[in-house]
Amino acid sequence: MPNSNNHASLIDRAVQLAKRGTGMVEPNPRVGAVVVRNGEIVGEGWHRAFGGAHAEVMALNAAGVKSRGADLILTLEPCSAHGKTEPCTDAIIATGIKRVFFAMTDPNPVNGRRARDVLTEAGIEVVELGATPATEDLLKDFTAYMRGTLPWVVLKWAMTVDGKVATAGGDSRWISSEESRAEVHAERQRSDVVLVGRATVKSDDPMLTARTNGSNRRQPVRVVLDSGLHLDPAAQIVQTASEVPTWVFHCSGPEADDRRHALEAFQVRTIAVGTGDDGRLNLCEALQLLRREGLHRIFVEGGPTVHGAMLSQGLADWARVYISPLLVGGITAPSPVAGPGFQSLTEAVWLKDVHVRVVGDHGSDLLMEGRIGNHREA
Repeated sequence: MPNSNNHASLIDRAVQLAKRGTGMVEPNPRVGAVVVRNGEIVGEGWHRAFGGAHAEVMALNAAGVKSRGADLILTLEPCSAHGKTEPCTDAIIATGIKRVFFAMTDPNPVNGRRARDVLTEAGIEVVELGATPATEDLLKDFTAYMRGTLPWVVLKWAMTVDGKVATAGGDSRWISSEESRAEVHAERQRSDVVLVGRATVKSDDPMLTARTNGSNRRQPVRVVLDSGLHLDPAAQIVQTASEVPTWVFHCSGPEADDRRHALEAFQVRTIAVGTGDDGRLNLCEALQLLRREGLHRIFVEGGPTVHGAMLSQGLADWARVYISPLLVGGITAPSPVAGPGFQSLTEAVWLKDVHVRVVGDHGSDLLMEGRIGNHREA
């Protein structure tokens, strides 16, 4: 085990832990934490999921009573402000940590450079070790996010091994396994928004809620992109809009007034946005509005037209693709990404930082996920 004076190796260990949160915590920063007492690591933690406990709290919980009089080593300055969780500085003080070492200052102006004062006032020594290439790499996405105006957008789809999201006849239930669908519900719960196009609502009539174990389920805002505001008031998401927030983005125009009033009668929030260069609903404007409303993690579940627009305009950050060992064939069977596509492989979009795993202990699906290479910031 590294000793408490070997900060370089301890930070390296914290970086390794932080990377385990890749794809799960964004737009929050990836953070790792190590608790060291008498030269031995007694607790480790990392930020595991957006909206969940931070790395500091995870490490302190793992250390338990051994945190008293120990050192806490972090890749990033501790959280000291209220957000989706309580300030981590409160937990640090309560558990009796003696010293805190961190590599980098938090670029979030709400939190940055506050932890030192809070902890010092409580009698805890605080040392900023300085950035390393590895800790800077952990923070690149978050730093860019803090400077931009767009939320973090995750595209998700399930497809057959021959790249189809439905049969030629439109049958898509269920391409993915039960284990994969359980993961999707967990992803909905940690997201602020689940977003689809009107075509998906028309074809599938989904609820788009997070159906997970436990009574304390966090439900995302359900968002539908519907340029002409033709969403059927009989759809499940309209009928349940009084129970789960449901928003519809549409293009402005007097012809939509009657349809807007019909939806608003069910407590659907209708939001008019401009048109983009393609004459369709301005996706970038809609996403910027979501972020201004405090909605930061957007989980896009399609369909192919929405995925194609997000990709072609460089508005998506991450892809989660569930691949089933199923062959359906059919030249007219839909693929997950529509639109004009890219005309050459040199223009095509690569996934970066790719992760591949089998889903579930006995699952048959593969999950491939990674960073979408053409993301642009606005």
